[in-house]
Amino acid sequence: MRRLLSTGAVLAVLAVSAMAAIAVPASAAVPDLTGRSYVSLGDSYAAAWGLPLAATQPAAGCDQSDENYPHLVADEFGLDLDDRSCGGAVIANVVDTPQTVGGATAPVQSDALDADTDLVTLTIGGNDLGFWQLGQMCIAATAGGPVAGSLDGNVHASCAEQFVVNTPAGPVNTLETQIDQTVAPALSAALADIRARAPHAKVIVVGYPALAPDAAHTPSDGCYTSLLQGLGFRANAYPYTNADVELLYATQVYLDDTMAEVTAASGATYVSLLADSVAHTPCNPTDAYVNGITLSLAPDSVPVSGLPVGGIKKGAIHPNAAGAAFAGTKVSDAVRALFAEPDPTPTPTITSTPTPTDDPSPTPTASPSPSAGVSPVPSASATPVAAASTGALATTGTPSVAGAIGIGAALLLVGVAVTLLLRRRVHS
Repeated sequence: MRRLLSTGAVLAVLAVSAMAAIAVPASAAVPDLTGRSYVSLGDSYAAAWGLPLAATQPAAGCDQSDENYPHLVADEFGLDLDDRSCGGAVIANVVDTPQTVGGATAPVQSDALDADTDLVTLTIGGNDLGFWQLGQMCIAATAGGPVAGSLDGNVHASCAEQFVVNTPAGPVNTLETQIDQTVAPALSAALADIRARAPHAKVIVVGYPALAPDAAHTPSDGCYTSLLQGLGFRANAYPYTNADVELLYATQVYLDDTMAEVTAASGATYVSLLADSVAHTPCNPTDAYVNGITLSLAPDSVPVSGLPVGGIKKGAIHPNAAGAAFAGTKVSDAVRALFAEPDPTPTPTITSTPTPTDDPSPTPTASPSPSAGVSPVPSASATPVAAASTGALATTGTPSVAGAIGIGAALLLVGVAVTLLLRRRVHS
């Protein structure tokens, strides 16, 4: 008798379980950002030096392009962009020092911020470290050196032998020391200033793309290519020794890690470009996100010591169009994550704990627990998974909640009917 009653109880529990099994997760909706205030701050890597010039500039000579990542992000979301990025900027130019460039003066970049600013992006610190000077100094005449620049006036086979100093504790990369002592504290102060000026803004610090490959993406014979080819200039040459390729990559890793730490400590979001671009350096010019070095006789080229005319073509060791698009995609991913909002009407998820029992009165327990909207966690590399997840659910044929309730009710009635029928047979 009790065994027969238990059979009916199990069917009743299954009915409740059928309703609980269909859980529809809360989805995250990205609000309309059209017209929201976006201020871009930074140096030539934000400005995209070398790409076609924008119609307006913070100052003549900033070499800002409307194909840079701030413009691409603004176009994607319909943001109202005020792009203050300027080639050659250092951290002080963001915080409190006007920048003299091209015979004109760019105002302090953070003056564009106020309480109504919704989004800020910042790429800065490379010039405080001396990226551009390092790129010129380390140009080598051959794969074995010597290099063009010298810290002590002597001839050197590489930059590595000048910037890596042997100490009793082991080799010390003095560029890393400069990052610790100069770049990190200045970046921290800049982020504090940005937060004070734009207290309601989402702040994203964007790192630098890889300028040199790691060991896994360095050819066995090295990356070196000469600036000259035949009687002319080689396009996108990469005239760096193996030792300096290693130095550049190691220094960038240290800078990227430091920028990430400083950004996290400030409460802002860091977007690293390094790992996903390490296979796209000028060492691989057919699939590069960054230009190599091309000598040019054009009057607007960057003068180089030792060359009576011409110099380096604009855009050297800076993002090309593919690199700007890559950065734009990474930053857009972060924007989607930061501005995403939980679905205001999440579907309750019912969980059940079936408890088969010999008692003639089955007691399935169900505890409703609404799905809570989870605020997105800013990450250095945000990935928009919401759209993909929604698409996958839409093709699985998951029944509606109303359908689930109908199925559950039908199973419950069947369970009761079977119980009564079995009880009648036992008494007959």
